[in-house]
Amino acid sequence: MKALKLLLFVILLSTLVYTTGCDKQQEGEFKLPDQQVTSDKDKELQVREDMLNQKTKELDEREKLLNQRDSILTSKMLELEKGVLNTDTSKTKDSKKEEKNKKNLEKEKDLNKRLDSPTITVNDYLEYIKRGTEGNFDDNMKKASTFWNNRPTDVFKKNYKDVKKFVVVSEPKVVKQEGNNAQVKVTVMQTIKGKDGKDVEKKVTITYNLQADKNSKWKIKSNIVK
Repeated sequence: MKALKLLLFVILLSTLVYTTGCDKQQEGEFKLPDQQVTSDKDKELQVREDMLNQKTKELDEREKLLNQRDSILTSKMLELEKGVLNTDTSKTKDSKKEEKNKKNLEKEKDLNKRLDSPTITVNDYLEYIKRGTEGNFDDNMKKASTFWNNRPTDVFKKNYKDVKKFVVVSEPKVVKQEGNNAQVKVTVMQTIKGKDGKDVEKKVTITYNLQADKNSKWKIKSNIVK
């Protein structure tokens, strides 16, 4: 009887051990493959994402290079076209420019001959002297000096610093003219502040020697005061 009970106990124990082992094996068969599949899918997705990012980056770089090349080519073509046009038209432009300059120079000479004369130069010069004695002395003396050849402004400031009034008595008149040289005579009245504080009136006749430059512009070379 005891032997029968022992035999039943051994059989029951063996059955229990076998069942437990099968359960563990089945558990391993179901859980381990699932974890491995999930991990493989994650890795695959990551690889695909990396490849996609790399491809996008390469495409962006390629597009950038293509744009730069197109820009360079366009610039080179424009420079080439400009160079060709400049080469084709440079001689024509230079010729037209030279011809235009000559015409302008001739027009300027004709205009100076019509509008400028020895008397006009002297008259304009005396007008600035007159304005200088009335006000804004330095500025008007500077303008008056421009009607002379190589005569600094300080000379006029010195000569007219004590003149309180300047009046042209007789209009400038040409007394002699040969080619680019001329003489113009004019009479002026100056009121000068004396050393004793009294005003002194002085009437003088001035003969101006003038010369015309290559553009027919008259300027004063010298003068004689009587």
